[in-house]
Amino acid sequence: MAGIIQLLPDRTANQIAAGEVVQRPASVVKELLENAIDARATVIKLYIKNGGCTLIQVDDNGTGMNTFDARMCWERHATSKITKADDLYNLNTLGFRGEALASIASVSEVEMKTKCAQEDTGTRIIIEAGNFINQENTAATQGTSIAVKNLFYNIPARKNFLKSISVETKHTFEEFQRIALSYPGITFEYYNQGKNQSKLESGNLEKRIHDLFKLKEDELITTNEDTDIVEIKGFIGTPKISKRTRGNQYLFANGRFIKDPYLNHAIISGYSNLLEEKKHPFYILFLKVDPKKIDVNIHPTKHEVKFEDGQHVYTLLQSVIKKTLGTHYVLPTDKQLLNAIETYPSQNINDRFATVHSPNVDTSFNPFGHKKPKTPTNWEKLDAILNTPINSPKQKTFFTQPEKETENTENNFDIFQIQDTYLVAKINGELSLINQHRAHRQVLYERYSSEQAVSSQQLLFPRTLELSKSDFALYLEMQQDINALGFDISEFGQSTIIINGLPSELSKADGSSVIIQIIDDFKTNFQDLKIVKKDALRQAAAKNAAIKTGKKLNPTEMQALTNDLLACKQKTIDQSGKPIMVKLTKQSLERFFQ
Repeated sequence: MAGIIQLLPDRTANQIAAGEVVQRPASVVKELLENAIDARATVIKLYIKNGGCTLIQVDDNGTGMNTFDARMCWERHATSKITKADDLYNLNTLGFRGEALASIASVSEVEMKTKCAQEDTGTRIIIEAGNFINQENTAATQGTSIAVKNLFYNIPARKNFLKSISVETKHTFEEFQRIALSYPGITFEYYNQGKNQSKLESGNLEKRIHDLFKLKEDELITTNEDTDIVEIKGFIGTPKISKRTRGNQYLFANGRFIKDPYLNHAIISGYSNLLEEKKHPFYILFLKVDPKKIDVNIHPTKHEVKFEDGQHVYTLLQSVIKKTLGTHYVLPTDKQLLNAIETYPSQNINDRFATVHSPNVDTSFNPFGHKKPKTPTNWEKLDAILNTPINSPKQKTFFTQPEKETENTENNFDIFQIQDTYLVAKINGELSLINQHRAHRQVLYERYSSEQAVSSQQLLFPRTLELSKSDFALYLEMQQDINALGFDISEFGQSTIIINGLPSELSKADGSSVIIQIIDDFKTNFQDLKIVKKDALRQAAAKNAAIKTGKKLNPTEMQALTNDLLACKQKTIDQSGKPIMVKLTKQSLERFFQ
């Protein structure tokens, strides 16, 4: 009687393995780049089309392979890195599993050309969906070129789960960036849609960081500490370059990029109170430990590792960060110092050591002979509003475009400002409290969402802005959408843009800082909130163009802003679910006195 258990065909087994190894195009980029590095290449070129969904090609000048190895490398469990299980605890290479190439070939169309120094001709191999189509001799230079085309073309369900082209492009460049940081002695080139977007010449780590992130020398602090457990080297950023996004945080263990929330917490705690709230530091740190005391084989992506002395590594890393910041006399920001001063006792410490002087007394002064002028408060204005009849003329708005009037100018209300932050308005007989920043942000967001032309103010002196490689690639993806919001920006060089004009609301602002902030806010909204790209950009632009908390408004501006808010489709809650306007009913006020 025949059994019901049977061995799976190699093709099916490889496709199953691909579900773990090949999660997205960036996974393919990682495996191919690591193989090129293990082949001792000095120049590596990466070509991407449509986020890697159409084409991923890696060319290197490494050792190459002979005809036999070119055929064997595509077999499952074939590798040159290990021979027995004990070798896993003494690894000095990157790709070692022996299933990556087989898994990639099972879900794509692959073409490889390779040649080693010992052979006169190279080898060309074509594989489609795990099936060998052709193998022949061909003319080639020393090294290897692997082109992966139409990823997941034979598995439509997997292909449908891929993100947009811009998102996948971002992930592929991030993987390229991680490997380039880990090996600064290798020349890397990145081509997207046939255009060279990044060329990183060989050099030291500091040069590689500057080429990728455009950071200044005084914004980085060198870290170098050698202990019996772990060796820690690299750079950490000063608190002033910390950002709300986590993108610029790179941790490597024995040359391999890792993701470890536990160690990330150690680094952040090392900064102590130097970081502002919800800000994340910049760091590129390399940990070197004994290969026998680290396990890199716990996940197919090899992004997760386990340390034998994880708790000791945490403590040492935290201490090194504190020592590095203290050694370089890193001080708190002005805002942090101000908060510290406000919480400190009112007596000045210098008063203890000050020379005592006799006070100058005016004996003719009569405190009861002068009448102190009474300064009206905003709360007295509130009392006056509540006791005056409603009478407000129709006006044109201040924050809207000149040629367009708001639709709801017939609303009758009186209004004043409290703490340069909130507007108190009596609207149609009801008292309302309005957050001025959120209100203006909502007005601008709905204007940007209406697809109507936004007025632009040309700058008298255009500004140039040099972006990091990743930010420039992101800018290219949303260039058209940015210009549609009233910006006039053009490319200038490989990672530089020219700001020729700004939206009318930002005409007096620093264009460079606005663009940088919009990109950071876009990444936060797009990654954390998982919203549509255009919507994330609109929210970021509206946030930076809106009037800020703490800005004093004149009566005309307050009236106009309230008019514009009342004309919005959504008046009470913004896109993130935070309140814009709150009605102060009699019942709500009485709750404060219960």
